[in-house]
Amino acid sequence: MTIAEFVAVGVLTLAIIVAIALIVRSREVPEGEGLSMLRDKISLTTRSDVITKKVDELIECRVEELIDSWGLATTEDVEKVEKRVDALDRKLNELEQRFNEFRNDIRRKIERLESRLRELSSE
Repeated sequence: MTIAEFVAVGVLTLAIIVAIALIVRSREVPEGEGLSMLRDKISLTTRSDVITKKVDELIECRVEELIDSWGLATTEDVEKVEKRVDALDRKLNELEQRFNEFRNDIRRKIERLESRLRELSSE
């Protein structure tokens, strides 16, 4: 199971538990009118916000542990590698250009030497 699947299953399970709790809670609250009903809804929302925050913190903590223990690459790691590859690619292109200039220069020198050698041998 990949990390993404693990996190997805955990989040889905938690969402189902919270949904069931909300349904049970809504059935337990007697039908009221006005302020008491509004107060119950606000209280329930506040609790679910706290639960959601705790779930997010737990998932974030576990994901970091999994990334560290399994040695997985993060987006930041991949971006660093991409930058290094781009820099190496630029340097390789520069080296290739310099090598081509060097090769052309050597060819010209060899041609001049061969020309001088032909002149000397023809004399």
